[in-house]
Amino acid sequence: MELRTLRYFLAVAREVSMTEAANVLHVTQPTLSRQIAELERELGCTLFDRTNRATMLTEDGMRLRQRAEEILSLVDQTQDELADRGGSLSGTIRIGAGETRAAHLLTDAFVEMHRVHPGVAIELFTGNADTVEERLERGLLDFALVIEPVNVDKYEWLRMPESDHSGVAVGAGSEWARLDAVTPEVLARMPLLVSSRTSNRTVDIGAWSGGALRREDLDVVGTFDLIGNAALLVKTGEACALGIDHLFDLNSDELRFIPLDPPISIGSYVIWKKYRLRSRACEEFLRRLRARCE
Repeated sequence: MELRTLRYFLAVAREVSMTEAANVLHVTQPTLSRQIAELERELGCTLFDRTNRATMLTEDGMRLRQRAEEILSLVDQTQDELADRGGSLSGTIRIGAGETRAAHLLTDAFVEMHRVHPGVAIELFTGNADTVEERLERGLLDFALVIEPVNVDKYEWLRMPESDHSGVAVGAGSEWARLDAVTPEVLARMPLLVSSRTSNRTVDIGAWSGGALRREDLDVVGTFDLIGNAALLVKTGEACALGIDHLFDLNSDELRFIPLDPPISIGSYVIWKKYRLRSRACEEFLRRLRARCE
């Protein structure tokens, strides 16, 4: 399986058309069709369902697409690192981040660096902590910004100097909007949306409530990954979202964020893999980030 063939395959998957992909790749359609057919024979499966209107991925094709994107990303990253032998600083810094207050520290460090080294680019990925950490483990990210809880012993890490605060977002017209704080007794009565994060322990309900409330006691009506679409449901007043203040537009006329009582602050970390060689661009970025955190 050649890297060029994988690039051809991804082009067809993106364009959903053999003709359009051939134009993007600057090859003839018969050449591209032959390459895809040879790839299917090599793998022993059908990668595309072909109709007169579109060329759609099969289930096997969708599996290959994920792996092909990972393989080519690692190849490009390796080429950047091997080419980074001196001269002006260049390359790409790959950062994954959750929605947290401290994210601006990373972008600020990059902006400061880019003004001096315009040949350096940034690749940003946004997702919850599980998704971001998984991409870091697979080598698709150089750095990841995650909120607590996280097992930092597995990584090299840098604690961020800013914290988020836990609470509940409610619709401005809901019965909950008049509250100044959410106590354990109140939380137990709220219809809640909670993070889909596997650990799902951003708020340790037992410790926070002094043992009076368990997570199983909550009325969980749904989960969310990133908050954007969940906020639409919260605005209706039919559900409330347990999360951190930075996730929500606190200036919105349709939402109110009510802190927990007793209050909870959530820290965050930038993590990166141990024992991994980093490019000069990544080293310079890390140096500037450390300076900002200090």
